[in-house]
This record gives sequence, structure tokens and C-alpha cells, in this order.
Amino acid sequence: MKKVVSSSKNQNGQVLIIAIIFMAVILILSAAMLSKVGNYLRFGANSVQGEQAIELAEAGVDNTIWQLNKNGGICPAACTNETQLGAIGTFKVTVVDNSLTLKTVTSTGYVPNSTNPKKKRTIKVQVQVDNTQIAFHYAAQTGDGGLYMSNSAYIDGSVYSNGNIYWGGTGNSMIINGAAYAAGPTIQSPPITVNDPPPHPNASPQPLPTVDYAHWEEESVKTNDIVTCSPTCVINSSQSIGPRKYVGDVTIQSNVTITVTGPIWVTGNFAIGTGNATVKPDPGFGSNGVVLLVGDPANPSSGKVSYTQGGTFETTGANPPGYILVVARSKADDAITIAQSGATAIFYALDGGATLTQSASVAALASKKVIMTQTASLHFITGLGSTSFSSGPGGAWVIKKGTYKQTLSL
Repeated sequence: MKKVVSSSKNQNGQVLIIAIIFMAVILILSAAMLSKVGNYLRFGANSVQGEQAIELAEAGVDNTIWQLNKNGGICPAACTNETQLGAIGTFKVTVVDNSLTLKTVTSTGYVPNSTNPKKKRTIKVQVQVDNTQIAFHYAAQTGDGGLYMSNSAYIDGSVYSNGNIYWGGTGNSMIINGAAYAAGPTIQSPPITVNDPPPHPNASPQPLPTVDYAHWEEESVKTNDIVTCSPTCVINSSQSIGPRKYVGDVTIQSNVTITVTGPIWVTGNFAIGTGNATVKPDPGFGSNGVVLLVGDPANPSSGKVSYTQGGTFETTGANPPGYILVVARSKADDAITIAQSGATAIFYALDGGATLTQSASVAALASKKVIMTQTASLHFITGLGSTSFSSGPGGAWVIKKGTYKQTLSL
């Protein structure tokens, strides 16, 4: 008689085998998932530490700018020492002086420290004194009022007029020692000699250099140093001035030296009186300049600059030098009157005229109309094409746009 094997036992064995296979699959999948989770956690930790290293490096840049502003552009040892920032890590900075107003800052952040770093990130930027650039590309540039030259007037540099270039009707030996451009049809050569011929009449009009009046008004009052004149403030002692606003007229008397330490706004008219007055920017400006703004649109009779009775404007001793930019806001033909040599400054009158006589000599001039006579001269200084003007010799240090670079090193 045959022995019959129970089918239930076979089924139980098959279920056990399936369960074992299923558990093995679960274990394999779980191990794979755990591996992925581990990798994810490690990646997350690395990412967090990388971000922390970047933040540490940026903190080093911020600290350096703060130190420069605090210490007048000098970076003490605290700038470059390795600095601990909480429990996260450290940063270390190097500073290279490119010029008086430009530095290269390299900051590296370490997690947890520079000795045994797990993560390291480096940021390199340039920082500069916050300034405003005003481009002067010509010795003389005029609006549609044109340029008039007579009596041995001399321009050392190129000229661009949005009107015409005329002989003033008297004298000879008028010379433009450069190129001559006029948007009008007339350049009277001769009798004006153009040493970079030919003359270029019917040229396209060019915009005059622009000045942000509102900006310099705000900069002049940022320390709330406001002096009310009644109606004229007479400065007859040597002193440092700026930032400051004068409400009224200002006259500088003889034998004094005025050191301009920040923007000055004179709401009336400005004049240098008789004698040997000297007006110069603080040496701390370096290659930056400073603005003397004259006039207030609310007062139509304001905005005239007169420099006829002696004295000098000077530059800083830097290379290239920093200049005083004298801005006259009057709309009159005599917005600027200069009759003295030694005016190593830049003069600007967008809406008015300028008259140079009696050996007057300036670095550059831009105005609606220019009249030059009696051996007046303009001597253009190479480098005025991108002149910078700052709010002060200790102007704020800021990051120069377009110089931020980040390096992934670990």
C-alpha cells in the first residue's frame, strides 16, 4: 500500500521559501536605501559646511571693510589675524594695497579651523573708496553757446563744441594744440591755429560731463554743518572746511589757506578776494577729487564763481592728483569768471558761460559757452577722462562692482 504525503506540508514549505526570498529582497532594498540615506546625510553635511565656509569668508570681507572705515583706510593687525567666529569656524584675510583708494581683499573661511579644515572657501574682491566718476575728455567742452578765442588765447589739448569755434575779432596767435570739433558749421581756422588738423566742423553733438547736484547737496549736509551768511560769509583765516553748507555768499580773503575736507555747497555766489589765498583738497583724498557746488535753483541770482583777485587752487600730491571741481549753477554768461593763473582746478557750468582773461589758466573747463582772451590758457591734464570725486578723504570703503570671485578649494 502506497504512502501518501500530505499536501499541506508541501504548501507550508513553499510559503517558507517565498517568505525567505521576500525577506531577503526587503533586506537588500533596505540596505540600499540606508546607503542612499547615509550618502544623502553626508552630502547634506558637506553642503552645510561648504555654505558655512562661504559665510565665514564673507564675514572676513565685511570685517575688513568695517576695519578700513573705522581706521581711515588703514587695515590693522585685526584685519589679517585668523579670527574665530562662534563655534562654526574661522576666517583669515590678506589685504593688498593697489592704490590709495583701491585694495584687493582675499578672505578664506575654514570649518572648523585652518589647521584641520573639513571645508575651505576663498573669496577675492576689490574694495574702493565710494566715489562718483565724472568724465572730462577735452581741455574745453562747450554747449551750443560755442567757443570764442582772441588775443593769444591758448588751449593745450583738444576742444569739442556743440556750437561753433570762433575768432573773437581781436589779436592773433590763437592756438588749439590738439584737435578741434564743432557741431556747428564754423571753425575759424585761420586765424585760430589748430595743431592737429584738419578742423572737424559739423560733428555730432556730444553731451557735456554731468554732475549729480542732488548727491553733492546731500553730501554737503551729512554732518549737519550748516552756516548762515548775512548775506556774505568772509573767510579770513586758514582752516579746514567740509562737508559744509553755506546759506548765502562766500568770499575767501587774502593770505589764507583753505583745506577742503569734504563737499562744500554755497547757495549764493563764491569769490576768491584779493591777495594770495590758497584752496586745496585734503591730502587724504589721494587721487580722488572733491566738489565745490555753487548756487541754488531757488535763487536765480546765485551760482556765480569769481576768481579774479589772486590766489590759487591746488591739487593733492598723489599720482594722479586729486582736483577740486568747481561747479557754477548760474545760467548767466558770466557764471564763471577767471582772471588769474594758478587755477589748477576743473570748472563746470552746464547752463551758463565762462570767461577767461588775463593769463587765466585752468586744468579743464566745461560750460555752455566759453570766451577766452588776453593770453588766457587751458592746460588739459591726461587722466581727467575718468576723474573720481569723493565725499571725503575718509570716504566709505565699499566692494567694487564686478570684482567678487569665489574659489572652491576643499
